[in-house]
Amino acid sequence: MDEQENNLNEEQDQKFEFITETIKEKPISKKRILIKILFTLFLAVLFGVVAAFSLLISKPYMEAKLYPEEPKKVEIPRGEEQEEEAEEPKQEPVVVEKEPVVTQIVEKVEKVELEIDDYKKLNDQFYSLAKESEKSIVTVTGVSSNVDWFMNAYENENQTSGMIIADNGKELLILANKAVLESAERIQVTFCDATESAGEIKKYDANTGLVIVAVDLSTISEETMATIKPAEYGNKKASELLGIPIIAIGNPLGYSGSVALGNITSNSYVMNMEDTSMQLITTDIYGSKSGSGIIIDLDGKVLGIISQDSVGNDNVNLLKAYAITDLITTIEKLSNGQDIAYLGIKGTDVTEAVTEEVGVPMGAYVMEVIMDSPAMQVGIQSGDVIVKMGTTDILSFEDYKAAMMKSQPGDLMMITVKRQGKEGYIDLPYEVELGKLE
Repeated sequence: MDEQENNLNEEQDQKFEFITETIKEKPISKKRILIKILFTLFLAVLFGVVAAFSLLISKPYMEAKLYPEEPKKVEIPRGEEQEEEAEEPKQEPVVVEKEPVVTQIVEKVEKVELEIDDYKKLNDQFYSLAKESEKSIVTVTGVSSNVDWFMNAYENENQTSGMIIADNGKELLILANKAVLESAERIQVTFCDATESAGEIKKYDANTGLVIVAVDLSTISEETMATIKPAEYGNKKASELLGIPIIAIGNPLGYSGSVALGNITSNSYVMNMEDTSMQLITTDIYGSKSGSGIIIDLDGKVLGIISQDSVGNDNVNLLKAYAITDLITTIEKLSNGQDIAYLGIKGTDVTEAVTEEVGVPMGAYVMEVIMDSPAMQVGIQSGDVIVKMGTTDILSFEDYKAAMMKSQPGDLMMITVKRQGKEGYIDLPYEVELGKLE
């Protein structure tokens, strides 16, 4: 029985046998392997070329973003420096021996009569000088949008004259009046050849209301750059300018391109400002209450920056200007994007005569301390005499102004003042953190 069952099972197993398939591996093709290797190498080379090309194209852009080029430091040449540069080397005089001769001196007085043509020629020379100096002048326009009563949009434009200061390698720097630009949505600069570029406020001085407007050099054509030029500055202080003939250019009469000829009639007015003082020069030129521009001498050198907002209502139409020698250091700092350090006093000199007669020590006499200023916060008072700032001895208010101009907002400075007590003047040291003039 068991044998029959085994036979039956064997028969069934034979019925359900499957075909067994053996898969043979394909033979390795050396040709295909070589093609794949070569294709991979080609892709690697192609990737490298594309990467190198992309890096080459994007490198200048990325460097400009990650490592922006710093503008060149602006150093404004003073009058003496400009004159030294302009001087040509002098040749040694050649000594020629001459035989003594007897000369007869004849005195002759000759009367020269001037004709109208001579006057015309003189005026032509004045005009030519003004036109040459106007290459340093631009018109700065502040443009703002507004809406009238009928809800119609319109643009409002305010103009002032600007003076070209310098080119720092990235921007053209222009000195102008901030008052007409305060509410401007955009600033437009028009050069002497009538071309225009956009400008933006870089820095401003709260004492004088003067502002540095920067124009991107990439927006100025080569032709315009070849036409314009930075202004040149005179080296005479305000005290030396009385009676000098001058030319006012820019916008002295209330419209761009106006020119006026006159003389400096006064230089005695001193404007006491926060941490500084300015000598104001007055002319006999009747101009506009909103006049702007510069005053130049007959050599084309800038003597002053016109400022009609600087004094009260007396002779408001007479052109007045800040002496350029009082502004040079301020302009230089603003052009380099630096803020003006602030202590917060108004002061004056202590003269030798006052020292001898009254016994007040020489230094910077504090006439007024500005409310909430760093000076007030540490306890400096009116009547104090500042005699030392850091390691610098202060013998006059000019010394004080120079020390402040060398300082930066945020500097910690040790200031020594002399204050009058029952037994005379005593030294009081104060450590002050300088603020920023705003």
